[in-house]
Amino acid sequence: MIAFMSDWGCKNYYVGVAKSVIKQINPQVEIIDLVHGVEPFNVRMGAYMLKRSINDFPKGTVFLVVIDQGVGTSRKAIAFESQDGYFFVGPDNGVFTFAIEDHGVKEMVELLNKEYFYGNSYTFHGRDIFAPVSAHISKGVPLKKFGPHFLSYATLHYRKFRIKNGKVYGEIAYYDGFGNLETNIPSSALREIGKEIDDIVKIRIGRKVYEAPYVKAFGEVKVGDLLVHEDSSTYLEIAVNQGSAKDVVKAPQGEEIVIW
Repeated sequence: MIAFMSDWGCKNYYVGVAKSVIKQINPQVEIIDLVHGVEPFNVRMGAYMLKRSINDFPKGTVFLVVIDQGVGTSRKAIAFESQDGYFFVGPDNGVFTFAIEDHGVKEMVELLNKEYFYGNSYTFHGRDIFAPVSAHISKGVPLKKFGPHFLSYATLHYRKFRIKNGKVYGEIAYYDGFGNLETNIPSSALREIGKEIDDIVKIRIGRKVYEAPYVKAFGEVKVGDLLVHEDSSTYLEIAVNQGSAKDVVKAPQGEEIVIW
């Protein structure tokens, strides 16, 4: 199985031709369109979305990730196998930061062997390098065939989750398509500071402080009201019932969040 993520959207032919390349190499492989609506060039958003997706796929899945604003430059093209048996293919620009932190690296290589490439475009490595390599991996080609071992990979700088003096600290991971504010704070953190469902919590984002109930579902508050709940990936999400938290808080991705 190949799980395909990109920031290409669906208004161009890019996704279609990349999938055609995969199918030409491995007609039997199943391709799952994980998401193609990552904001253009938003590596952090892609990294967080990938982090939240991996465990819902079977071991052996190849994650083809193409968020690649540095295509054609000195940035490296890489593939790796995690310690627990997943495979990842894409640019070395930090998009695999959380995948590596959570799942480790068993073997990583730089993609240099043109025998496994499809074409030689300077600006379409998604079609010409990443898609065909993903297809070959799905057929069982070992990583060492694609190029030399690679150890010095890029990582993102971000605010790691922590608890201090009864407060929970984290960051805005990204906003989803509904404007829900996704955090990197596990929902268990609120229980650790003594908060329970239906409690009112305070949220500081930048210089502003908000109050919101900690609830199980959106519909437990009035339409237009702010809320905090555990999302499907077990992280805290700040949302507005039938509205957009992004429009309310007006804070950028990566901004610090404090909850108590």
